Parts: sequence; C-alpha cells; structure tokens
Amino acid sequence: MRRYHIYLIEEEIASHYFGRETKIYELFRECENAENKHKAQLRKQIDYVTRPIPTLHIHQCIDSLLRKRTDYLNERNVHKLMINSNNSEARLVVHDRYLLLESSGSYEAETIFFEVLRKYDSCFLAMDFTLQRHGWLNPIKERKFV
Repeated sequence: MRRYHIYLIEEEIASHYFGRETKIYELFRECENAENKHKAQLRKQIDYVTRPIPTLHIHQCIDSLLRKRTDYLNERNVHKLMINSNNSEARLVVHDRYLLLESSGSYEAETIFFEVLRKYDSCFLAMDFTLQRHGWLNPIKERKFV
C-alpha cells in the first residue's frame, strides 16, 4: 500500500523551493522522527511553510469533479475510488492541516485524486515517508505570470 501525506505549501515558499523540495521533505521527515522537545520547534516551522487545508472547498471540488463516476464514494471527510477494471483503489482523507492518500493496485485511482488536487491549487506537495519519495502535484514552472 502506498501512503502519501499531502500538504498545501505557502505560495512564496513553494516558488522558492521549487527544484529543492527535498529540503522541505527533510523538515517533515525530521519532525516524524524527532523527540518531543525538538518536535514542537519543528512543528512550528512546518506550520510556517504550510497553509491550512480549506476543507469545505476541497470536499466540494472533489465531489463536483468525481460525483458522476460510478466507482467514486464520498463518506464525510473520506473520498474513495475503486476502479475494478485496473485493480486500483485509493482513499483520500481530508484533515485540517494535510490530506492523507492511501492507495493500492495500479496507479490510476491515486492519479485521479492527484489531478483533482492539482486543478485546485498548484502548491500541493505529496510525501511518502515509507518509500522516501516526494514531489509537487503541479510543477511551479508551468505557472504563467502576466
């Protein structure tokens, strides 16, 4: 099973650390492994570089884009996709400070959730602490400023 913690990074921080997202990932990983005394200080740094998740808007966005799918289910703060043809399942849980995406099978179901979140905001950073992988859902470089 793949497990991603997805955080909404402050726009200025995301722009500054594009291409250097490993530094942000290391901050989160260090916080996961820190002792209580040091953890509080790291948590403050994480709160500084992240934005709270606009839970109501996220729920509405996901629901409006996926509700016509027969393989989609919404239960309170949990969104599920179960694509039987590809043996792909994903479960997205919305929390106040982060999103948790758990998936198994092929990558199709998790990719659908990533696409929905990418459309919502370009500053989401997904991190898999078990497999030590991380990345932006939408590369900042694609953004065009006029």
